[in-house]
Amino acid sequence: MKKISLILFLSCFVLQINAQDLYEDALTAASYAYSHSKKAHGANNVYHTQEYADKAIEAFEQVEDLADQCGCEKANETAYAAKEDMVSSLQQDTYERSRFFAKRAKDLGSKLLEELTFCQANADTDVYADQASIEENEIAEVAEEVSMKQQELEAKRHQLEIEQQKLEQQIAEQNRKKAEFEARRAAEFKEQSLIKSKAELALKKLESALQELSVVLNDESRFEAQADYLRSENELKNESLDDTKSFYVNRAKELTQTAMQQFASYNMEN
Repeated sequence: MKKISLILFLSCFVLQINAQDLYEDALTAASYAYSHSKKAHGANNVYHTQEYADKAIEAFEQVEDLADQCGCEKANETAYAAKEDMVSSLQQDTYERSRFFAKRAKDLGSKLLEELTFCQANADTDVYADQASIEENEIAEVAEEVSMKQQELEAKRHQLEIEQQKLEQQIAEQNRKKAEFEARRAAEFKEQSLIKSKAELALKKLESALQELSVVLNDESRFEAQADYLRSENELKNESLDDTKSFYVNRAKELTQTAMQQFASYNMEN
């Protein structure tokens, strides 16, 4: 009798562990689906909304399949409905319409987590009810193993939550640094544009003055204009503020050197 009870208990134990694994996998997938749904709803444009919607669809499909294996019918139906809303979000061509369906899927994602947790709790209750008929010593021995397994599962879930929080913090930090860099670059580009405008005007005036001086010194000669200092603003995008300053400094030096060489020839002729 004890052997039969032990076999029955072990069968129940194996089924419980398998069911727990399925529920844990389902809850993990549901957490990812809910997280991606929130990001899709909170995105600031249709492209980001649909980017996260695509990820959420895959996660909801996993939950749908796992919920079916667990026998959690409500969770299966909710996962399907959330997936369909996300598919609709992906198919929209406007930000507001895409975000509308993303919000519906997000709300269903929260409901999905509750339904899976409820199903898991009921499954645990059913298993423990069956175990009540097993002899007391066998229950005490294996119950300790069940408790350890549940602690491991809880630790795994907790670790998963910590890793997800770290990932979200890393993404937030990356976005913050990117925004700071873009702000600094925009300010630098504005200063580059101002330097470009003033430097080119000054070089043009210098060139005109040198041309006029050339005529004064030798009316048969003309100062050779260069005008290679005129640039488009697009050229500034691929260089730093120091690079921009160096460019105009070098052009001023070249212009001056050209003038000195030409004026030196005037002295020799005279």
